[in-house]
Amino acid sequence: MSKRTILTGLFIVSLLTGCGQSDLKGPAGPDVNPPTVTQGVNEETQKSMVTVLGKIEAVESADIVSKTAGKVEAVLVDIGSPVKAGQELIRLAAEDKAAGVEVNNAAVYSAQVNYDLALKDYERGKELVAAQAISQADFEKSYEGNFMKAEAALKSAQANLKKEQVALADMSIKAPFSGIIAARNVNPGEMAGTQNTLLSLVNLSQVVIGTGVDEETINRLEANQSVKVKVSAIPGKEFPGKITNIAPAMEPQTKTYPVKIQIDNQEQLLKPGMFAEVVIDMRR
Repeated sequence: MSKRTILTGLFIVSLLTGCGQSDLKGPAGPDVNPPTVTQGVNEETQKSMVTVLGKIEAVESADIVSKTAGKVEAVLVDIGSPVKAGQELIRLAAEDKAAGVEVNNAAVYSAQVNYDLALKDYERGKELVAAQAISQADFEKSYEGNFMKAEAALKSAQANLKKEQVALADMSIKAPFSGIIAARNVNPGEMAGTQNTLLSLVNLSQVVIGTGVDEETINRLEANQSVKVKVSAIPGKEFPGKITNIAPAMEPQTKTYPVKIQIDNQEQLLKPGMFAEVVIDMRR
C-alpha cells in the first residue's frame, strides 16, 4: 500500500471520529444557559393578588323618627347638613307638654310641703311615744300613717313630673351621632308619627365595604390585614383599607365567605352605594 493511501485513510477515520463525538454531546448552547420562563412567574404573581368586588356602606347610619306624635314646628337641618351628636334637628310643638310640666311642678311643691309637715309630726310622735304620752297604736295610726301617706304622695308627684319632663324633652329631636343629613322627609306644619322616618343620618368619616371571598382564599386572610381599594367613580385614586370582619361560615346564596373592609374617609369622597374593587396581597 502506498504512503498516500495510508494518509488518506487516517484523515477519513479522524473525520468520522469527530462527527461521532459531536453527535454524543449535542448542541452546547441551550443546555448551558436554559431560557427563563416568564409565563410561570406571571401566573404565580396573579395567584398572590386576589381581587374582589364590593359595595360601599356608611359605618354608621340611622333613620330619625319621633318618639311621640306631634306637629312639626321647625326643621333645623336639610340634606347635606353636617351635624354634631346631640344637636337639635327637629322641634315639635310643645305647648301642652310645657303646661303639663308646670302643673306637675306645682303638684310636687305641694306634696313636698305636706311631706315636710308630716315628717315633723312623725318625729314629734316618736318623742311622745318615748315619753309615754301616747300609745304605740295611736302613734302608728295618727303620726306614722300620715307620714307614710305624705311620702307616697310626694313620690307619685315626682314620678309624674319626671314623666312630663321626658315627654317635653322628646319634642326636641336630636342627632344620635355626628354625621351628615342624607335625606329629609318632613316640613314644618306636618304631623310627625312614631313610625315615619323624618330624616336619615350617615357618618361618612369611615366607610365599610361588604364583599366575599372563595374557600381557597378565606383561610389566608387575617383581621387588620391591609388591602387596596379602587373605585371607578374616582379614577386615579387608591384608598388604603383593612379587613375588620371575616365570617366563619359560607353565605349560601353567593357561595362565598362574607368579609368587611374598613376605610378612613375623612375627605368623604367615598359615598354609600358606590362599587369598589378590593385588591388583597396574599404575599404578606
